[in-house]
Amino acid sequence: MLTYITIGTNDLQRSVDFYDAIFNVLGYSRQPAWTEDWVMWGNKNNPDEMFNFCICPPFDQQPATAGNGTMFAFRADNAELVRRFHTAGLLAGGKNEGAPGTRTAYGPDFYVAYLRDPDGHKLACVCHPYSPEADTFVDEE
Repeated sequence: MLTYITIGTNDLQRSVDFYDAIFNVLGYSRQPAWTEDWVMWGNKNNPDEMFNFCICPPFDQQPATAGNGTMFAFRADNAELVRRFHTAGLLAGGKNEGAPGTRTAYGPDFYVAYLRDPDGHKLACVCHPYSPEADTFVDEE
């Protein structure tokens, strides 16, 4: 359905550091971009996958703002990746919007964590379906 998503940033390097951290956890890598102020990530292991996530300063040269009610959700193969996504995002300057765990509103097999990136964009990382029996917690501290 989608080819790419582009969001604005007010500090390209700060955002690159943040997204490098979370996409490293999820197995996505930086892809060649068209210009030096445009950075994008994709699936290097599946070059036929045509979806990329991109950041750049807004084209209209106005400050980047986060959309109210806008959220981007990334898929994770297991709950451990959701936890690592959340931790990496916090360490890279993101803000907690919801600790990793299940959400009763979505059912017992929906495991998710929420972050705000350094520019305020809301992100989620979801493992669905989630099986508590198959979950192994690894304490990285």
